[in-house]
Amino acid sequence: MKSVYATTLGLMLLAGLFLGCLTVNKQSKAQVAQGIQGQVFEQKGNQMPQKGKPFSKGVGYATQLYVFEPTNIQSAGQISGNIFNLPTTQLIGSFTTDSLGHFKVNLAPGRYSIFVGYEKGYYATSFNQLNELGIVQVVAGTFVPMEVIISAKASY
Repeated sequence: MKSVYATTLGLMLLAGLFLGCLTVNKQSKAQVAQGIQGQVFEQKGNQMPQKGKPFSKGVGYATQLYVFEPTNIQSAGQISGNIFNLPTTQLIGSFTTDSLGHFKVNLAPGRYSIFVGYEKGYYATSFNQLNELGIVQVVAGTFVPMEVIISAKASY
């Protein structure tokens, strides 16, 4: 009788350890995240390089950050310069920056177009050879660093 009890207890302890390891393994995988992180700046006025004057990214700018499926210029409709209408591609999500423009957003691995809310439009910092706006590539397990510099009111 003692051996049956001891065997049952031993199996229960072994099963508990095995299940505990599975749970810890699942938790560590769930904690791995990826996405984008950085800061939004706004530049204003004369930004021409001047002797003795350091380069300025501008000041931190509190705004909404918008993540869309990859978006080309035709899908957004240009208002002026780098400011566009609401893109017709799928919105993945929108996120609020802090008061200095800092953000950190979890995203699944993949390619995205990043816009920031600016005045009455959507600001994209760049476009590539395919005319895709604000493209960023998110890789599993890493946060892509980004600086968004709004230069619509700057002169060069």
